[in-house]
Amino acid sequence: MPVLLELRDLTIPGVASHLNLSLQQGQVILCKTAGEQETKQLLQVVIGEARPETGSVLLDELPLHELDREQLLRVRRTISTVTAQAGLISNLKVWENITLPLLYHHGAVSDTAAEQALLLLEKLGYRGNIWALPGHLSYTERIITAFVRAAVSSPRLMVYAECLDDLPSPQRDLLLQQAMALQNQTDAPTALFITTGDIQLPLLVPDITCDLRYNPPQITRQT
Repeated sequence: MPVLLELRDLTIPGVASHLNLSLQQGQVILCKTAGEQETKQLLQVVIGEARPETGSVLLDELPLHELDREQLLRVRRTISTVTAQAGLISNLKVWENITLPLLYHHGAVSDTAAEQALLLLEKLGYRGNIWALPGHLSYTERIITAFVRAAVSSPRLMVYAECLDDLPSPQRDLLLQQAMALQNQTDAPTALFITTGDIQLPLLVPDITCDLRYNPPQITRQT
């Protein structure tokens, strides 16, 4: 399989030192960090929002931190993130938040994408109004909305940053089931899960686990 994302000699102060990882298309990777701030820093570097102290992040062999703004925006269309903050737009309703990336990048929401979004909401146990504003949603409902928005965008890289850590176990398992279902599809994205501490994710079987709480990082690969 081709390498989609490469972290080359990556140093982020307080997070990682001289980290080298090559992530193939469709692989599942779990990174454990020391805390919320470390997770945020790692996410920002991986998606090109911040520069590492040393090293580089390459997506399809393109060094993200050497791209101009227009190039970076074009590349980041292939990346979807689900964060602990959910990142929903407060004055847009649930359905509008879900479909906004499709409208922005493609100008329309296909019937297939709309059906996938509704099916995911059902499988994840969303029972609320799809025309509700984010301010009326529970924390779990906001994370569900963020996940569905990311999933229907058909990303090549899916980043889950601390979004599982504070979910109740039943909802966490439901979300992980659907996240893993995405990985069983044709042209599955590379999935990067970033969590803090020793959170237990029994339904997640990563190809690579990288524990950044150690220096040097402890990297294990599924055999």
